[in-house]
Amino acid sequence: MPRQQEMNEIFLTPYTIIENTDYSIETKSIIRASDFSNEPFQDGRITFSFIGCCFKKLEIENSETINFKDISIQFIGCLINEINVENIITTNFSIFFGSSILQGRIKNENLRSVEANNCLLNNSLFLLDLKRAIVSYTEENIFPIRWKKLFKSVNTNLENLLTEKHSFYIYDCKDIVFTFNENSTNTKGVYKRPYSYEIENKIGYYLNGEEKKKFKVSLSVQYSADKEHNLTKIINAKLLALSLSGYSTGELLIENCNIDSWYIRNFSAQLGANFYDIKPFRKETEETKLEIHKSNLDKVWFDNVAFDDYSTISLYRNKFGQTTLTACDFPSKYMGFDKIQTIENIHNPERKDKNYFKTRYETFLQLKKQLEASGNFYEAQKFQAISNEALRNVENLPYWDRVILEINSLSNNHGLSIKAPFIATIFISIIFYILYLWSLGRMFNSNGIDWNLFGYYFSFLDITHRTDFLVSKIELNGWSLAIDYLNKIIVGFLIYQFIAAFRKYGKK
Repeated sequence: MPRQQEMNEIFLTPYTIIENTDYSIETKSIIRASDFSNEPFQDGRITFSFIGCCFKKLEIENSETINFKDISIQFIGCLINEINVENIITTNFSIFFGSSILQGRIKNENLRSVEANNCLLNNSLFLLDLKRAIVSYTEENIFPIRWKKLFKSVNTNLENLLTEKHSFYIYDCKDIVFTFNENSTNTKGVYKRPYSYEIENKIGYYLNGEEKKKFKVSLSVQYSADKEHNLTKIINAKLLALSLSGYSTGELLIENCNIDSWYIRNFSAQLGANFYDIKPFRKETEETKLEIHKSNLDKVWFDNVAFDDYSTISLYRNKFGQTTLTACDFPSKYMGFDKIQTIENIHNPERKDKNYFKTRYETFLQLKKQLEASGNFYEAQKFQAISNEALRNVENLPYWDRVILEINSLSNNHGLSIKAPFIATIFISIIFYILYLWSLGRMFNSNGIDWNLFGYYFSFLDITHRTDFLVSKIELNGWSLAIDYLNKIIVGFLIYQFIAAFRKYGKK
């Protein structure tokens, strides 16, 4: 049998830089206390640096406490096919990745922080049980000379890497910061950077719109109830998908983000969560989804969230409690609410449980209540209407209740439309008036047109008019009395529906 290649162990000297080295076998970097003997701390300097290096597989290990103020290791412009960090004893150790390509797993509660800036992933990066996890993409720090050198070493290009999966899994980290910082000017492509002394940093690059849409980053954040969480901040991010799950004991802020697919499953936040200015990024090309599944949304604030821009929304068995909804965009027409479903799995929309419409009815009533609590009666009225439509489809609903709902739906769209009852009142009253005149022999006869009959129409429209408003009681017959009485019932109901819809904002 061929001899198995041994692991390469390397020991680092503080404040040294290793450049352009290819580690073609599995490598373990061991951080020892003895390496810091008689080594003075240099404030502002990185302890260990790798620049332009390639690793087949890298493991970082520290099995003893190191009495040193601050220890940091950075990887700039590196390729790390797989990284594994788990055995770390000292509590003042930080790891930084900048403009690198990597994947792997970092799990240790002693690490002070792990930060990745402008990194591309071969597939995924797991950051677990960390004190602080920071992921950032900053357009002002894109250096094409450095990236060109890295692409050449791995025989690829920017377009190929942008289309790869870039999935971050951040579980049970105390502090999480995930940010995008875009170029604020109209400049695109290559530009010269002022005040840069290093050759690799003299040229910068700004992504264009198409490149940003190709760069598909997914983020999954998970919390465990027995872990401590302080703060999660996701700011200005453009994400293909965001998943939130578990019980967070800290605060959650997601602001000014473009998220194509958003999954909140079995989630609750002890200190609340704020979702501000969220909408999909690629809604023209991607199927956009929003799922909230078996979550406790008490103390959760949805502010300026574009619900209407998502192609499919699933709200399944959630507790809304003191949920706040402000300035959110919901569908403007009833048909648009078809996208809001109550299905167990948004990826299997055809699988609906037997109480689907009843669950849908109760969910919309909860949302109506939350909107009313925030003073948004405009949207609350919509949810009242669609909840009634859902109730109309409940199988065991009594027949006459279903009839009432159907009539209300047709007459004024459950109190939303003044147009429907107004048009129906005019149209139906004119038909009844024509029939009324015909029953009295004042219509469709050989006599000339009596123009006064046009004025009497308005008296006929008044449901309190006397039966002899047009002719004497002697001239009335059974047909004319029946038509007049039926007109008063139907037109009176439509006028009531018109007034009810007209007063929809005055209802308590």
